[in-house]
Amino acid sequence: MDSQDRINFKLGAKRQILDHLSFFILLSILWIALNWIGGMVYERSMNVFTETVNNGGLGLKTNVFSFGWLLIIAGQMLRAGTRLTMIDIDRGSAELDNPIQRSFKLFDNGRYFLGWLFIGILISVFTVLWSLLLVVPGIIKAYSYSQAFFLYRDAVDRGEQLSPLQAITKSREMMNGYKSFLFIMDLSYIGWFFLSFITFGLASLFVQPYYDMARAKFFNQLVVRHDQPRATDTSQM
Repeated sequence: MDSQDRINFKLGAKRQILDHLSFFILLSILWIALNWIGGMVYERSMNVFTETVNNGGLGLKTNVFSFGWLLIIAGQMLRAGTRLTMIDIDRGSAELDNPIQRSFKLFDNGRYFLGWLFIGILISVFTVLWSLLLVVPGIIKAYSYSQAFFLYRDAVDRGEQLSPLQAITKSREMMNGYKSFLFIMDLSYIGWFFLSFITFGLASLFVQPYYDMARAKFFNQLVVRHDQPRATDTSQM
């Protein structure tokens, strides 16, 4: 993949979002709202944490602190569902209907949820361990592992056995040579994320679907490029 592919992913994603804006807003609005509310609860609890310790009210404020994290985690569950939906839409295997229902796609199959949970835990542990060396290795590994859950979901849909650890390993192998591509594409959204910040999250209703759809296109192209040599080898047998 080169810079032109990056431009094509973003242009294609923007066109799809703008053409079906209401669908993608409804698809993403629940996880965006949960993240926003959870972030506010978390920030408020952090601001008063020292005061509550001094006043002996740790138990109550700790509950508020934990509730903020629960909302954020719930938001990330729904975001995983929206990302799976966007991958399917880009493949032409999902219709642009029932957006709220499709945001819960992570729960369509128990193996989806368990895979997301265990892969998320393993990636967090591995990334933290790498980050103990230096920040840069941790970032590199985060990008290496970034496609693991989507690969796991595809394996589940094909009826294949792929463990969370194997999915992480497969992601690491497939991302060889593509980590910098994805990193640069992410950096290109800094201006959009700043727009979301200065509009108090309102612009996120467009920016987040736009970003996630571009990432969905990247994943699908990564899979195509990974499978092409295999298809070529099969045709030559």
